Amino acid sequence: MTDERVDTKLRQELEGLCEEERQARFTGELTFGTGGMRALMGAGENRMNVHTVRRASFGLMQYVKESAAKENWRVAIGYDGRYDSARFAEETACVAAAAGVTAILYEAARPTPMLSYAVRANGCAAGVMITASHNPPEYNGYKVYDATGCQVLSDAAAAIEAAIRAVPDLLAIPVLSRAEAEEAGRLVLLGAEMDERYLREVNVLAQGRRPLAESDPIIVYTPLHGVGGSVVPAALLQAGFSAVHVVEQEAVLDPAFTHVDSPNPEDRSAYRGALRRAQEVGADLIMATDPDTDRVGVMARASDGTYEFFTGNEIGGMLLDTYLSQLEKEGALPARGVVVCTHVTSDFGEAIARAHACRTVRTLTGFKYIGAWINEHERGDAQDETFVFGYEESVGYLALPFVRDKDGVQASVLIAQMMADAKRAGETLPGRRARLFARYGYYRDRLLGFQFDGASGVSRMQALMGELRARPLAVANEGPIVTEDTLRGTRTHVGGAVEAIDLPMADVLKFTFQDGAWIAVRPSGTEPKLKVYLGVCKSSDDAAFARLDALEQAVRDRLKPYF
Repeated sequence: MTDERVDTKLRQELEGLCEEERQARFTGELTFGTGGMRALMGAGENRMNVHTVRRASFGLMQYVKESAAKENWRVAIGYDGRYDSARFAEETACVAAAAGVTAILYEAARPTPMLSYAVRANGCAAGVMITASHNPPEYNGYKVYDATGCQVLSDAAAAIEAAIRAVPDLLAIPVLSRAEAEEAGRLVLLGAEMDERYLREVNVLAQGRRPLAESDPIIVYTPLHGVGGSVVPAALLQAGFSAVHVVEQEAVLDPAFTHVDSPNPEDRSAYRGALRRAQEVGADLIMATDPDTDRVGVMARASDGTYEFFTGNEIGGMLLDTYLSQLEKEGALPARGVVVCTHVTSDFGEAIARAHACRTVRTLTGFKYIGAWINEHERGDAQDETFVFGYEESVGYLALPFVRDKDGVQASVLIAQMMADAKRAGETLPGRRARLFARYGYYRDRLLGFQFDGASGVSRMQALMGELRARPLAVANEGPIVTEDTLRGTRTHVGGAVEAIDLPMADVLKFTFQDGAWIAVRPSGTEPKLKVYLGVCKSSDDAAFARLDALEQAVRDRLKPYF
């Protein structure tokens, strides 16, 4: 604590803590996994701070130098608007420069998909994005990308983690000053030119699809105090959308998220300010991007003037309907097109993809696995299957794979185009959803979250997962007909037959019932939280919601002893 190499602000923080809290800050180290690092900011070895960021960066640079050709020793670095994000990004760049790796650093906060793009556009060996997505203000994170612009998978993450663990002294990591890095030619800034290149790529979506004047929707957009305000309105404008109203208070880059109840577009409470603005201007559509703009949520006006919320599964399926129909009309839908989604995505999109002769592939939860599928099949021959669209239930979407992560900017343009298409047909988005449900089935889904806080949180969550493996979850004495366990790699049928699952190992359980309803359970990879996904398909909305309620009650009853 008295070591002068410790950052002054952090040393002062430690001095103000009681002995018990100081010890807690140094119990264990901040771990690096396939999601990189995400943690509370502050002093200590298990917090995000300048020293743990330097350590992670030093380990990453050793990995880059061992795995990439010397001419590719470049790393792209981006950051969001959170507390200390800009500083952590600069520290990452200065550690890279000291290690002999050229840092290509965005000069201002930018969306996560633009970091993925920068990795690919600049021929980098790796990328780093400083962000904690929609977590509370006191958090930050460190996400690592490979040379394809995809988040690193388990093998690379393990190698980077090993390099980080090999750092002998947290306070002795070589680092240049910014001026020294620039003078050495190993710190390059990305500015307006990279923004323009990225927006040109996004604008491919608008070719031949610009809205007619009479169907140009009235749109309200909020970046929820994140970085989307710097890019999304420009992308919509260049795509031909002229009636875009930005929620001004929430367009200010604010790490405290002052004017929003939640910075998560999956949370209905995030739309309070946007709803007020929508009612003022008579908006057809509301869109909200999360703080790093890789995800986008939607509310839309119904025929009675109220605004309805859409889940990520619903928007994913509806986007597929519009986008695949447009590709068919243009003669641009590949003969062997593939839609890629996750193991816990609902079946709504798959039904629509099937109607357009596209196959659906499911990956583990996490967009990095969708990016990995694109990478694998990009290396195939011309007769191989072709990626058409990727999405996940947590409002992340990708159409054009010039990035290899979910892209809230692309998705905003696609959603606006879907709204324009509906308006041209005399529909609202809730009306279009109802029409698609009537055709394909009433697919409804719900996400439940259970916090496992405290010192025993992780062990309680592990105990619960073990108990669910031993005794599968039942709904009103109705057991599942199929239990999928990706940790064991098995699919077990009610009669006892067992088959292998072709998915990487992960702690996920999925229970499917006689009527096709399902429940999936997994611990979050970024916070002490258990996520439970519910999905049903029925012949009416009333029946779908009744079944969802029954599934939710069964989950809550089963988890009650753990709280």
